[in-house]
Amino acid sequence: MGIKSLTQILNAKCQLAINKRNLDNYKGMILGVDISIFLYKYLHTNDDHIEGITRLLMRLVKNGILPFIIFDGRPPKEKSEVLISRKEKREYLVTKKEIITKLMDKMDGKSEEEVKKELEEIQKDKGENMKLEDEDIKELMGKNTEELKEEFEKTIKRIVYVKSEHIESTKRLCEYMGIPYIVSKGEAESLLAHLCKEEIIDGCISEDTDILANGGKIFLRNVSAEKNAVDEYCLEGILTGLEMTYEEFMDMCILCGCDYTSKIGGMGPMNAYKMIKKHGNIESTLEELKKNPKFQIPSEENFNYIKARDLFVNSSRSDNREEIIERLKMKTPNMEEFKNIVLTTKLGMKHREEIDKNYIDYLRVMKKLLPENTRDMILPEGGGPDTKKKKIDTSQTKKITSFFTKI
Repeated sequence: MGIKSLTQILNAKCQLAINKRNLDNYKGMILGVDISIFLYKYLHTNDDHIEGITRLLMRLVKNGILPFIIFDGRPPKEKSEVLISRKEKREYLVTKKEIITKLMDKMDGKSEEEVKKELEEIQKDKGENMKLEDEDIKELMGKNTEELKEEFEKTIKRIVYVKSEHIESTKRLCEYMGIPYIVSKGEAESLLAHLCKEEIIDGCISEDTDILANGGKIFLRNVSAEKNAVDEYCLEGILTGLEMTYEEFMDMCILCGCDYTSKIGGMGPMNAYKMIKKHGNIESTLEELKKNPKFQIPSEENFNYIKARDLFVNSSRSDNREEIIERLKMKTPNMEEFKNIVLTTKLGMKHREEIDKNYIDYLRVMKKLLPENTRDMILPEGGGPDTKKKKIDTSQTKKITSFFTKI
C-alpha cells in the first residue's frame, strides 16, 4: 500500500528529486511493472482489464520501452496480520471511497464546518460498520490532493476483487504480445525495487511508495495508458535532499507507517523525519518517545521494526535471479492470437488498427534499442506504413540510470 504520507516529506524536502518526464526519456530501457495496480484500476474504471492493459503496454512499447510484468505472489505473514482490521471490510471502504471522492471533487473555499456537514450527509443513512470515525475523517481532510489520490487508489484496491481468471488472461495477453512476465514469490513491488537496485531492470512502474523503502533507484508513478507524462522519483536524489543514508531513510519510512508492522500513535510524517534526523535510527528514537506521553508505542510484538527492516532489504531473496534474467527477453509475438484476444474487449477501432498496422514496427524499433541479450524474438522482414513516414532515431544513448551510484 505504500509508506504513509511519505510524499508529504518528499514534496517538502526533495523537490529536485521528483520530476515530470515523458515516457520517451526511457527509450531503450527495461521497466518493471507492478501489474496489480493496473488490474484493479481497469477492473474498477471500465470492468475490462485486458482493454486497459493492452493500451498501457502498447504505449510503453511504442516509446521503445521493454515492459517486464511482475505479478504478486504471497505477501509476508507480517503484512497479512497488520491488514486484518475493521477498516478492511468492504462496506467501510465503499464509504471511505465516497468521502475521498467528495474531497477530491473539491471543497475549495468552504469552511471546515461546511465540509464536515457534507461528509456527515454521506454517512447519515449508513450502518455502523460502514461509517468512518471522526479521527479518520479529520485525517482525510488534512491530506492534499496528491495524498487523497494515493489514498483513493489504495481504497479501490481493497474493494475490487482480482480473480484468478483476470490474472491468467493478463498472462496470455503478455504471451501473445511477446512481453516477458514473472510471478514473484512474494510482493511484486519488493521484487521490482530489488531488481532495479541490482541493475537487472532500469526502473519501476508502480503507485506503491514501498518501492523507495525497498531501495528502488527509479520509481515512476502516475503512468497511464492515456498519456506519456509520468512522475519520476529518484532515490539517490531523495537521499541527497534529506541528507540521509538509505538505512536512515528506511527507518524513517517505518516510523511513518508501513505494511509490515504497526504504527506509533501520534507519529506523523514530519515527526518521523525530525526524529531520524536527530537520532539516526529507530532504537535511539524510541528512547526519547518513551518519555513523551504524546506518543503511544505498540508492544514489541506489534511494532517489530527489526523484522520490517529485514523485509525491506531481503524479501525478494527467494526469487531466482537466473530464472528472472532468462525470462527477461522479448519473445516473438503471436499476432493472430493478440488480435483475437482484443476482439473480446472494449478496445476501440483506433487501437485495433494501430495493432494491425504498427505493432510489429514498434517491436522492430525497440529491438534495435535494447541490449542484445534481451532480443530473443524473430520479426517479419521489412517495415510497415509508419516507418516510411517518419525517420526514427534508434541510436543507443547513455542511460539515465548509469549516472547513479550504488545504494
